[in-house]
Amino acid sequence: MAEWDEIGRIHNSKAILSHSITALAFDPYQELLWTGDDKGRVASFHGTGMHPYTSFRSHDSQVRQTLVCDRGVISLSSGRVKMNNRRGLGEWTISNEDTTDLHCMTYTVMPNSEILVAGRQPQMLVINVARGTIVKKVDAESEIVVMRKSKLVCCGATTGQVTLRDPKTFKIEHRVQAHTGTISDIDTVGNLLLTCGFSARNGTFIIDPLVKVYDIRTMRPLAPISFPSGPCFLRMHPKLSTTVFIVSHSGQFHVLDVVNTSDIRFYQANTTSYINAIDISSTGEMFAFGDADNFIHLWGDSKEPKMNEFSNPIELMSPQVLPPSVHVGENDSLALVGMPYYKEPLLSVWPSNKIFEVGIPPPKIDQDILSNMKMIDFVGFAPNDTNRRRNEVVKWSRKGHKPGQPKFRSEKEREMHMGRGVGAQEQNKLFDEEERNITGTKMPKYYQRVEIQYSRFGVDDFDFEYYNETQYGGLETHIANSYCNSLLQVLFFTPMLREITKVHIGSVCPKENCLCCELGFLFRMLEDAKGSNCQATNFLKAFSKIPQASALSLFEPEEPDETISYAQLIQNFNRFILEQLHQECNTDNNQRLLKHLPLDEKNYSVIQQVFGMQMALVSRCQCQRETERMTIPFVVDLQLQNKNIKGNTKGKEPAVRRFEDVLNGSICRETQTKAWCNQCQQYQPSLVKKIPKSLPPVLVINCGLGTAVPSELWRSLVNQKSWLPTRITMDLEGDDLKIEKTLEGNDLETSTNGSPCHAKYELTAIIAQIEPEKETPHIITFIRIPKKELEPMSKSEWYLFNDFLVKNVCEQEILNFQGLWKVPVLLYFTRIDIDALVDISALPNEVDHSILFEDTSIAKKPIVPVPKLFQLLSPEETPQPGTLVAIDAEFIALSQEETEIRSDGTKSVIRPSRLSLARVSVLRGEGEKEGIPFIDDYIATSDPVVDYLTEYSGIKAGDLDPATSRHTLVPLKVAYKKLRLLLDLGCVFVGHGLKKDFRIINILVPPEQVIDTVEIFHIKNRQRKISLRFLAWCLLNQDIQTESHDSVEDARAALLLYKKYIQFKAEGIFEEILEEIYKEGKKHNWKPTPGIFPKPPNGPSSTTFSLSSMTTHSLSTGTYLNHDAPPTSMTNKSEDGERMELSDVVTSQRTAMPPPWRSETAGEPTISTPPASNSSHRSELSLPDGERPKYDSSAGTSPLLLPTFD
Repeated sequence: MAEWDEIGRIHNSKAILSHSITALAFDPYQELLWTGDDKGRVASFHGTGMHPYTSFRSHDSQVRQTLVCDRGVISLSSGRVKMNNRRGLGEWTISNEDTTDLHCMTYTVMPNSEILVAGRQPQMLVINVARGTIVKKVDAESEIVVMRKSKLVCCGATTGQVTLRDPKTFKIEHRVQAHTGTISDIDTVGNLLLTCGFSARNGTFIIDPLVKVYDIRTMRPLAPISFPSGPCFLRMHPKLSTTVFIVSHSGQFHVLDVVNTSDIRFYQANTTSYINAIDISSTGEMFAFGDADNFIHLWGDSKEPKMNEFSNPIELMSPQVLPPSVHVGENDSLALVGMPYYKEPLLSVWPSNKIFEVGIPPPKIDQDILSNMKMIDFVGFAPNDTNRRRNEVVKWSRKGHKPGQPKFRSEKEREMHMGRGVGAQEQNKLFDEEERNITGTKMPKYYQRVEIQYSRFGVDDFDFEYYNETQYGGLETHIANSYCNSLLQVLFFTPMLREITKVHIGSVCPKENCLCCELGFLFRMLEDAKGSNCQATNFLKAFSKIPQASALSLFEPEEPDETISYAQLIQNFNRFILEQLHQECNTDNNQRLLKHLPLDEKNYSVIQQVFGMQMALVSRCQCQRETERMTIPFVVDLQLQNKNIKGNTKGKEPAVRRFEDVLNGSICRETQTKAWCNQCQQYQPSLVKKIPKSLPPVLVINCGLGTAVPSELWRSLVNQKSWLPTRITMDLEGDDLKIEKTLEGNDLETSTNGSPCHAKYELTAIIAQIEPEKETPHIITFIRIPKKELEPMSKSEWYLFNDFLVKNVCEQEILNFQGLWKVPVLLYFTRIDIDALVDISALPNEVDHSILFEDTSIAKKPIVPVPKLFQLLSPEETPQPGTLVAIDAEFIALSQEETEIRSDGTKSVIRPSRLSLARVSVLRGEGEKEGIPFIDDYIATSDPVVDYLTEYSGIKAGDLDPATSRHTLVPLKVAYKKLRLLLDLGCVFVGHGLKKDFRIINILVPPEQVIDTVEIFHIKNRQRKISLRFLAWCLLNQDIQTESHDSVEDARAALLLYKKYIQFKAEGIFEEILEEIYKEGKKHNWKPTPGIFPKPPNGPSSTTFSLSSMTTHSLSTGTYLNHDAPPTSMTNKSEDGERMELSDVVTSQRTAMPPPWRSETAGEPTISTPPASNSSHRSELSLPDGERPKYDSSAGTSPLLLPTFD
């Protein structure tokens, strides 16, 4: 048996990176390899070099199989069969009511003339290849997912059965039950039939580790072939009739002889994802894989393998004849380039008097107006409920906004300044007017997908307040996998989970991508939001790094279309997040939150205690032997199609199954499966019954999806009320569960004493999919706000969360599913007595602050390390409420800005550049070590960086790589946790332009804890906001940001500017100084002149930070003071108590810490003597109202500049 090696690998470059190959086929007539991907594109590659030959879009959805004939290539998707010639031109297409869910195809007894097509549909179709028409329909009897033809047509079904049909009459000749689950692949050569598939075990399907082998002549099974990795694909060798290729999803494959299974060759394909398709050439010398990363792997058994014995030549593209080139220089006239010869006038000479604006169609009349319209003759009239006068035409503006879309903040300010602005209350009437449709079938506008619009001022110019007038924070879109926003809001308004995650972030958690930590950070941000918009950026980034989430296909496609099912995505994400939180919160000593848990019970995690329902799985074999095991599921799947559930039979109308009965049957399910019986010593049909043993505090229900029957149930009415009850009662009596609807007015507050077997639930959240006609669906959620957190003036406990749109709605609206556009996906029921059932005080309340005192770095030890320019906090320096700290951050770009150029030449921002935190520095703002950093962390990133923004950030390639970084490098979570701790400890952050910094860091800081110098040094009625560099140059006589930005330098400059602000306010000259700064800015065009500083502003003399008596100088490293007084010799005490000479002081400053500021002026630096007595010059500044920090400094000397001299 020959040895196989990889001879080539290529990426299907014509497709987007996120596409995956789903079909492969070698061309038996030409040296071509055909591929199909999940976006409907078909491509071909020539020869062993796999040179791209053709590529074309053949389908709107996934290509499930390709079949090559002499006329071209036939491709198949779920609803279409299409044939193209090898150049890509379409020959014929079949797409009608007979092609609903196709999966496979094969040739009949007439190759190249007729094909048989089948799928998960009632009929198989026989198609004439020459005419492209259906010539015959055959009853399928089962859902067929794979077909192969040898002597007979072998069909593999989802039931695990393989049927063998006559290729002429298509009648079933033989049947064989190969597997208990669906068939994944089959192949047949001569008298051999090989199958692989899935087996049903314990209610789930797993890959069968055996390849079944059958003799077609006798239909008897032969010895199976073991393949522990899980066989998913099979191909028989076309030349060696007993040699088979067995391939797993992971890329491992075996080549072996069916007769002599001891001769096995083991191989592993070099792939980072999973295999989707395989094929072997007609010569058997080449073998190809297609994986989910869009790579094609080509293997061969020799150095120069051939696809076919005799291949036809391919048709090449005609050579392109280019016109002769004309050399044109800078000084040449454009007339040298000749114009093409023409006989008729050019379109460009169209006369101006014939150009006019084309009108637009009249606006569509509202359906409510048409429904109330009365007709007299041919004229209709209706009541005028709008704000317009009758017979008034709606004025159309080319630059107008869409209805329901707010204007930018800058645009509204400009209109208000011009006296023609529209107030926010008048604009929001667009939403109020829609409330009349809450009981109808028309979708109100506030259910539409909301999008962030960007102006030239960025996202800050977008008016989020237009969409949210409540105190609850919304979550922004334009973030990968933001479909999770709805469920994140539900989890936030689940008080027990919120407390669990908040306690978790206060503990030591070494896991980098911990979703529980990220949820805690997000929940703290939503608590502080007070109606502001928030982002789940850090959570979704950590979520995207988890391999299990990728394996479960939980990531949103880059370009979603109207066929995507967000309902399925959010249901799978709900199950995943609860399981992930359980694993992350599970410890050897879990806290006991449920008061009814016996002391000898097993160690349940806090997530199991809140969401878990103890369930006994009782399996009964035919021999009457019963086995029982306990499980704790977090979610109940609503079985809406279970016909065994009986509905209410009262009344003359046909019975409608009650929600309570459907829920009961879904919890206490009975299923038939095949399981191993130790008594019978074989697999036997068994009856598996689920028996609940306890009731969870929070009941999570997955709504049934997929057919029209469940939709009719949701839209049905019971006694003129919604089919979905808002309150239910559940009772466990032994193995029996009773569920009843609780009517309104009943005493819901009746105590159940936290009983695990008797509970009253109320509906607290509904997640629904919104499906506008011919538009991409999206997810929204309705949440019942807990009474402790409810707004005082709210008309209802229910709120709609549509990403960053938040609106108070009535209960009647959330229960109305009459329109086809709203489909329930997830339900959350919460026990009314949950406060008596759950003891939140059992959670630890200590917060671990050790991360602030530890220097942790994941960078490997560099050859030439950079000296650390920061001193960690000591436990004695633990910040207190009101502690002043200075902060600055630097960022890198992970994606470029997406823009489009309009027809009028203007540029519109579709999506801004995506930035990520790269460095954060925090400095002490007061005390003996004022101005000295205690945090200076670089943030490690594994994401591709498109631009390090070195000119603005000072970050260089390699600074964020653990293998090459010379700095203190930490994961994003560590840096974020430090900032979160400082925020929770009550620190006040000083910086310049902090709003943008905090937004990118994804942390929400209350306004009372932010001192932003960009706002302090700004005159409100002027647009210009002054840069940090200009302020430092003008007020501090410093040249900063000369080459690149340094976050320590910028934070220190902002701190000094704030101290200046305090001084000027105390002296009553701040407004005059600010006016002088604006005049100086206009004079210098807001650009500092290096080395030349402005004249200090005139003002009263001051004992601290006096500009009239002090000028700062700087050399390359050291920092000095220059007073008007002559210099004198002086000494200072070092930290160990020894006396130091002046030269030692200067040297110490140069080596031990970075210069507090830099400035270059003519003249030699000198140091003057401070006043004789520090105490006589100490002054307590009286600050204006609202200023938090207090500053006390010795005259003429700042602790930021020099140590205190004896």
